[in-house]
Amino acid sequence: MTRSQQFSTADAGGWALATRLFGVGFRRETYANLAYLLARFPLGIAYFTVLITGLSLGVGLVPMVVGIPILAGVLALGGYIGVIEAALLSRLRGRDISIPPADPTELSVPEYLKAVVTSPGNYLLVGFGFASFAVGIPLFVAITVVFSVGLTLVATPVLYWIPGVEYEFTGLRGSIEVGSSSVDAGSVVGTSINTLPEALAASAVGVVVCLGGLHAVNLSAWLLAGLTERLLTFLSE
Repeated sequence: MTRSQQFSTADAGGWALATRLFGVGFRRETYANLAYLLARFPLGIAYFTVLITGLSLGVGLVPMVVGIPILAGVLALGGYIGVIEAALLSRLRGRDISIPPADPTELSVPEYLKAVVTSPGNYLLVGFGFASFAVGIPLFVAITVVFSVGLTLVATPVLYWIPGVEYEFTGLRGSIEVGSSSVDAGSVVGTSINTLPEALAASAVGVVVCLGGLHAVNLSAWLLAGLTERLLTFLSE
């Protein structure tokens, strides 16, 4: 390989790396992944609310026999959790997975209850519903915090000069006793943004935070969607 070819290959590799690092905010896939992760929050709450209500009622009413069909209904809902997740993967991740739940219109009541209760997939999907609740809340909090901080810093050059808007960063609160006097800790350990160069520097930090957040979104969506896809594929076989 000649020297010019080596330089050309290095330039191409450097450009590809730069595109991968900084182009994440311009790819449609990134925002589809963000939507997929954000959907975990309302879906997790919905799954948890319906499942825990059904299980509580069912277990409480088992002595009256009425609880048995309620518990069977909870297991049947597990099949429809699979339908929702398959549709989400298809819409936002481009995955083609089909999870057909037992159809009550094609079976008699005893046959339908037997199919629901004896299907291991329904139990797994009920567990998946609870796991979605456990995962969805911290995901939503993390995404909200990271991008709130990042976008606030990005907007610093536009906002810092507006009266009433203050950008102050300090890691301490309270006061420090020095002899017979006390000093506000925030005035000693901390910083504030008052000039354009400082605002531009804060904005650059905000861009880095947002880019890091978007890369974390892609990685999290890849892991979570991959696990979900494997589960649904296993259940559809």
